[in-house]
Amino acid sequence: MALRIIDVSEHNQKINWEQARNHIDGAILRCGYGMDMKSQDDLWWKYNADECTRLGIPFGVYLYSYANTDTKSRSEAAHVLRLIKGYKLSYPVYLDLEEEHSPDTRPHAVRGAGIFAGILEAAGYQVGIYANESWYKRTIGSALDKYTKWVAKYSSKAPDVPDVDIWQYTSSGSVPGISGKVDLNYCYKDYVGDETPVDNKQEKSIGNSVIRDGQIHCNNFTSAGIPVDGYDGPKTRKGAVMVLQTGLNMDYDAGLDVDGILGALTLQALGNHYVCIGECQYMATALEILLMLKGYNTPVECPGSFGAGLDAAVRAYQDDHGLTVDGIAGRETFMSLVVL
Repeated sequence: MALRIIDVSEHNQKINWEQARNHIDGAILRCGYGMDMKSQDDLWWKYNADECTRLGIPFGVYLYSYANTDTKSRSEAAHVLRLIKGYKLSYPVYLDLEEEHSPDTRPHAVRGAGIFAGILEAAGYQVGIYANESWYKRTIGSALDKYTKWVAKYSSKAPDVPDVDIWQYTSSGSVPGISGKVDLNYCYKDYVGDETPVDNKQEKSIGNSVIRDGQIHCNNFTSAGIPVDGYDGPKTRKGAVMVLQTGLNMDYDAGLDVDGILGALTLQALGNHYVCIGECQYMATALEILLMLKGYNTPVECPGSFGAGLDAAVRAYQDDHGLTVDGIAGRETFMSLVVL
């Protein structure tokens, strides 16, 4: 039996959650839209999140995306992280992909969603993608299948999209406690009852041996304590950010909290720093570990010596991931290794 979920934003104005909770199983709240500016926070986000928390209503969040560049996608991730800090989410963090006004928003959507999701997963959150059936068919396809799907189709017929977890079936619903119309959804997955960590579902199998060795080096370098399972899941992505933060602290006295959160301070500390062949520093160690966490085998030294083997691994990674193949591990390469 599907769960009944509503999704709301400031357009629904003040909600009487005491009344509404008797008619729903959960809610997905818009926290904001676009980049990390307070002016783009949803006006009723905090009230809605506080009321759902107070009343024990399971909730997740979504952010409406306008991103058409990598920088904007990272800022949208920072926007969500700023707003959800301190709240316990029962449902995933969703990125809402439907913006049509900018001609370069749709072409950037899949890449931007990967950047956004990588940052949120590194911070320990489950990520989902919201889009209508047409967007999934024409733009997304299977490119984002690793993330849970929330699909809009206002019809009595379910979306023609594989593996839909939530179906938004109307924008004209009615729920006591909410004035006017409200979006209604069928939820086919019991997120609240599924407390098994994503990583642990795969821990019984061996996984990739290079990634597993990288996880060991990650734990030794940062004390991250991530699972050594050979799988590049959310905890490993968090460990990757901790590796970067540790390298920045050791080489540049960045003073970062090694917390696995790719926030503004970490991005500022990374700046335009780079390492290349012939150099010996801890950022080279970080680079070696990050490559292993992506499955590229390279020796790990502390501090790292950037020799021919590491140069070859960097070039192979850059070539495989559509980056400039120059053997120089700069901001673009480090960001790809951490969040994509």
